[in-house]
Amino acid sequence: MSNPRPPALRTDLLRAGLIAVAIAGVVVSIAMVILGLPEATPAQSVLLELAMLPISVSLAAALGILAMRARPAGRRSRLTLTGSGILGIAGATTMALAYVTGPRPLVHLGQALLLVGLLIALAVATALQPGRRRSLLELADEPDETEPDTADPQG
Repeated sequence: MSNPRPPALRTDLLRAGLIAVAIAGVVVSIAMVILGLPEATPAQSVLLELAMLPISVSLAAALGILAMRARPAGRRSRLTLTGSGILGIAGATTMALAYVTGPRPLVHLGQALLLVGLLIALAVATALQPGRRRSLLELADEPDETEPDTADPQG
């Protein structure tokens, strides 16, 4: 019988993977901007238009990292997260349809919808984070100075 990995190790691997995805998204987005910057060809224009997508993937990875530590969501939080997911899916669908069939300016509307959905989800996930951890070490209270010190040789 094989020994499954401990949950802490799986969580650490998942967190490391999400961090790698977030960093890769930023690097890919920067590369897309650099390559598309002259905007001399239609391909360069498309690179600039889509340079925000890897940043959206990075935001989704950050959302995954926050969700790993979040408290269980209540009814309002679940409704808000559902709405933000629908908004994000609508944005991604709008972008895809704008490239396949519709007018290209709809790409920007799709990106805006996607980013607003992600930002709403990030705000909810941030609100669901646990409170600050208390320190295990605390400073001792000051001794009361009203009593004279009897061990003082000069007093």
